[in-house]
Amino acid sequence: MAAVPAPPEPLTADEQRMLAQGKHEALAQLLAQSGRHAVAGWVLEQIWEFAGACEHYARAGRPLDALRAAIELGRSDVLDRIIAVFTAADADTRQQAAALLQRKGRHADAARVLALGDHDPEARARALVRAGDRLGAARVLAEADRVREALAVLEPLPERHGPTLQLAAELSWELGDAEAAVRRAQAAIRAGGIDRAALGRLLARGLGALGHDLAAQIVLQAHGPANGRGEAPPTAPVPARFQVRASLPASFSGAAYEGIDRVTLAEVEIHLLLAELQEGGAADPAVQDALEAFHRRALAAAALEHPAIRGVVQFDARAGILILPREAGSNLRALIRPPGMPLARARALVAFLLEGLAAAHLRGLVHGSLLPAQLVCDAAGRPLLGPFGADAIAGLIATRTGALEELLTITAPEVRAGAAPTAASDIYSVAALLVALVAGNLGGAAPEARALVEDALADDPASRPDAAALLARMRRRVADLRDLSMSTEPLRQDPAVMSDDSGLPAHGVVVEAAPGWDDVALDALLAADVPALQPVLDRQGRRVALAAWPEGCRRLADDVPFVQLAPMAIVDALPVEAAAAVRARLTAGAWVVTPAGEWMLALDELLTR
Repeated sequence: MAAVPAPPEPLTADEQRMLAQGKHEALAQLLAQSGRHAVAGWVLEQIWEFAGACEHYARAGRPLDALRAAIELGRSDVLDRIIAVFTAADADTRQQAAALLQRKGRHADAARVLALGDHDPEARARALVRAGDRLGAARVLAEADRVREALAVLEPLPERHGPTLQLAAELSWELGDAEAAVRRAQAAIRAGGIDRAALGRLLARGLGALGHDLAAQIVLQAHGPANGRGEAPPTAPVPARFQVRASLPASFSGAAYEGIDRVTLAEVEIHLLLAELQEGGAADPAVQDALEAFHRRALAAAALEHPAIRGVVQFDARAGILILPREAGSNLRALIRPPGMPLARARALVAFLLEGLAAAHLRGLVHGSLLPAQLVCDAAGRPLLGPFGADAIAGLIATRTGALEELLTITAPEVRAGAAPTAASDIYSVAALLVALVAGNLGGAAPEARALVEDALADDPASRPDAAALLARMRRRVADLRDLSMSTEPLRQDPAVMSDDSGLPAHGVVVEAAPGWDDVALDALLAADVPALQPVLDRQGRRVALAAWPEGCRRLADDVPFVQLAPMAIVDALPVEAAAAVRARLTAGAWVVTPAGEWMLALDELLTR
């Protein structure tokens, strides 16, 4: 505690005697009865009776002494009451009070005192910064029209503090920096700004100023006035971070646009699911229920993060806005064209879809809408399962060319009759897709493909296989990669196709099977569906094109005891005809460890032995 100052007025001899005898409380009471409250407060301060001292100083009209005692007392309620006393004080007294509080390290309280009456905004802002309240300091400066200084106080901006980011966006707009205002408004919406409607309007103005008029309209759909009464709709952070570039054909309901995620710079699809509804229809409880059902299933499936299931960037069911990653390939409908694709290729495409369905069905998730127009392909040409649950909004879809034909040929008969989609109806749709791909048109005949999935196309859902069983049927090794091409010309049987200039992949390794390999064992090994085998790219008789080992792979040295080290279960998984031949030729050099730490068997070593 700081040294107590001299008494505000002299004490009589009797009063000094009482003080010397330690009768401080009695003396203070006598002094107060005679109206000498300032001296009474001083007497109580000698024995650290700060509560009483504070009261007497306040009654005596000595706010600075009362503040000193209140600080020492440490009770927030008393300190608040004393600070309020400075409302009637002059500016010089308030400055002294603020200085006293700052010396005691109470910078936030100093700022409160400076806020009373006329004050220097910079002094108050400095006090708030020292108190750790940069947001409060920036607001003080902004209220004083010191916008640039206010923005500087907020730097560096936090990543996830909505109020700070919102103020930064507003200050940037006032300074004429539309790009910074948009960027910070987007960040504030994601972080949970205090006024989402105001943020949406600011974002729309910024997007418009930057020339993104369509994006601004999308933002206003979620954040701006929803009707003539000026009521704001439910707020949504979805479109704020996206720049719209072009329109797309709508694969679901409403309208669709291609855009850029300005946070990740990834390409996205923006689906406005309610764009075709009349103004009152969007608020229909049935519409909202349908969107919520779509929302729940789509996010649950996307959470599986399976490579065959298309991800969901954001989904705001209340606003009817769905954001999906933009995929590089066309939709599956574009692949259903005459004269049809080879069965081997169609089977490979459908197998990938089935992998995603099998994972989802295990979790009790049903897709419900496997229409070719809604299934897009990734950059590798693999079809991806679109958002699960799109069947819930089927009633919002306006009639489009081809939509009815897809529904009649791809959808299971029980669903067409009005039943809810099930895992069995998903299986029917996948089987129908296989037939359509091979036939080259919807509803076409492809006897070989239909024979493969006849049970999956059964009218009785109970008779259909599950996804795992149908997937096992789809997974078959391809003897020649040309079987996967779209060409229908007869395959050449010229042995020269395996020569160095045959067009084999540049990264492939061509080996000749050693004479000791009999045809039965060789065929069984090269057809084995064991992922740990070096991949076979092509084959012509006993000449085999193998995938080259990527950089970073390591082969075991010859003297390594591989039997104790390598996972021999890989050999056990081979067909019986091939397993014995492999064991007879197995050496340490036949084992390769990939950069990911996975063990693989090197066919380029085994086949030459």
